[in-house]
Amino acid sequence: MITLPEFLDGTTPHCGPTTAHLFDSTDPADEQQAAALCADCPLRPGCAQHALTAPEERGTWGGLTAHQRRRIRNPDDTAWVDGKGRLRVACGTYRALQAHLRYGEACGPCRAAQAARTERARRASLAAAHAAGGTVAGAAIHRRLGEPTCVRCRAAEARRSAVQRAARHMAQHPQLAMAS
Repeated sequence: MITLPEFLDGTTPHCGPTTAHLFDSTDPADEQQAAALCADCPLRPGCAQHALTAPEERGTWGGLTAHQRRRIRNPDDTAWVDGKGRLRVACGTYRALQAHLRYGEACGPCRAAQAARTERARRASLAAAHAAGGTVAGAAIHRRLGEPTCVRCRAAEARRSAVQRAARHMAQHPQLAMAS
């Protein structure tokens, strides 16, 4: 005899025989559709709790995929489920910013943290450009950072411009290219 989980209290769930394939699939599109069906299901909280405590290893339960449930059960992961059944992580991380964007939310701390990460990466790239004696890419990074271009990076741009001008000149005057 099959014992039904406690959360099935007689309320009709939003999942059924016609959508069962979505809840057992590992295809991201199917998982997304299954989670959407779970979103306003009255049994979602109990279903998700059952899947976390049972533990159910496969499928989408209570709007949570198997991967999301593994993250929640992992003591080293700071993920949790919010009141709407969405997987969340601590603000200030790239994953949290991606979640905010996916859910159509704005988060000042996440955007500020991303801006700081971007600036650190640009400064590291700029240091490498300076170690190489200045580069065209370094000049572009200076501009992205909103600062004046240093002499070495500006010189690299000037060298590139001179080579490009010479190439255009040779293309416009092929007889000069043959003479040299």
